[in-house]
Amino acid sequence: MEATKVRINLRTGEIELEGSEAFVADQLSKLAEVADLIASLSTPSGSETSDDNDEEENLDQVEEKVAAAKQADKRISVPASFGEWLYKFKAGLSDQDKALLTAYYVQSQSSTNDFKTSEVNKALKDHGIKLANPSETIRRLGVKKDLFQTRKVGKLRFMRVSADGIEELRRQLM
Repeated sequence: MEATKVRINLRTGEIELEGSEAFVADQLSKLAEVADLIASLSTPSGSETSDDNDEEENLDQVEEKVAAAKQADKRISVPASFGEWLYKFKAGLSDQDKALLTAYYVQSQSSTNDFKTSEVNKALKDHGIKLANPSETIRRLGVKKDLFQTRKVGKLRFMRVSADGIEELRRQLM
């Protein structure tokens, strides 16, 4: 025997019932009574409850976060040459800043839009920049939420620069 399902969501106006076909048919026939009952219990349109205000505030906060994420997600134009990219930033950067800007460069050149620590270290070494401990520096950027892990293959961790990391890069640009 196959069950039939009906669900009711008052916020979105969705209605769904679950049970035997006879049960669902019986409930659907009583739906008009349920709708009248719900209409009689609802508050007048002029008065809102505190729950409604809380929901509106939460919705506003979510919309603000989405807008901020979209703004942060706008890509920074990365030149084809790492040297040109490096030249766009202020002098006297910390190891973490160097690792972050290199990670973003490597990520932008990657077909999978992510990077490994070894790729970041190699790009820096190719330009005569040595980090004391590249793995620890990348780990610290992850703790700061400037990077996040996208996948893991064996012991290899693939990372991506987060929206917070992109904002940090924007602040570092000249």
